[in-house]
Amino acid sequence: MQTTQETYVGQRSFSSFKEWSEAAREAGWAHWIGDIPVHKDLLPFFKAFKDKRYNVVPCIDTSPVSVQIIFSQPDNGGQWVRVYNQLGITFPDATEYRSGAIGIDIGNNRKNKLDAYFVQSDAIANEKFSSSSPGYTMQQSKDMKKALKVALRVLTPLDGDDVQSRSTSGLHGGLNTLRHNAKSKLHESLQLTRDEIMQEVSHMAASKYAPCTDIFRKAIDLIAKEGAELKRMQDYKPRACFVWVKSNSLMYRFVDAKEFTECTSMDDVPELIRNKLAVLQIAKDGDAIADVGVRVSASTYWVFA
Repeated sequence: MQTTQETYVGQRSFSSFKEWSEAAREAGWAHWIGDIPVHKDLLPFFKAFKDKRYNVVPCIDTSPVSVQIIFSQPDNGGQWVRVYNQLGITFPDATEYRSGAIGIDIGNNRKNKLDAYFVQSDAIANEKFSSSSPGYTMQQSKDMKKALKVALRVLTPLDGDDVQSRSTSGLHGGLNTLRHNAKSKLHESLQLTRDEIMQEVSHMAASKYAPCTDIFRKAIDLIAKEGAELKRMQDYKPRACFVWVKSNSLMYRFVDAKEFTECTSMDDVPELIRNKLAVLQIAKDGDAIADVGVRVSASTYWVFA
């Protein structure tokens, strides 16, 4: 099946991927995973992994490397082509998040020579490196079977705890947006010059306080109409419920609950969650709606109770 903008999974731009893919096909590159041109030694590594993790989704998260095609006819010489030596690993229920990556290290050479297979995952703690080094979450081996064993151990579908943890920044970002908007509106209404302050204070001292400046009148009018709501939103702390919409079920858990509840039918989802989820599903990623929730992605949401 041809990869389209809608089916593409990767952190690199789709247009760049399409460009390199088409160039590799025109050059006659022979090693492919679907529409992805891959290094010849990465192909058997990925196939062996997919045999055990049949629903794995390969992701384009890095730039391709240059390798040379050596043609059978010496007169033809060789041709340089860009192919992928590393693939991000994810699974259908949460393609926006990675379990890790697999790849092959070809060092500084560009002639299809394998140095080592590698697996990257936050589940790996390689004590040969400092915790701040990229190598800390990576294991390498010249033996594909050993690398595959590591990959099968650490590159597994994410569970509810994993996905909720990776979505927490979306909740915090959404709440900060809602609070900031309320604070800004209140504070902007009280941006006063020194002359205005002096005039108003003088007037306050000489009367029972009926505002004499436009800015004070506007501020008081705003507070009269929206003050209670704006003050509520300044310290907005709703009870949040994490919702993960999977391909065949829905999981939800309130932040103060220990266990997830999984529903295979929307009829089993509480009405409060179901109604607010319907609103968030037509919002954009990152949108925060007061008393409704935050859309993190197409499959992960925070609903406010």
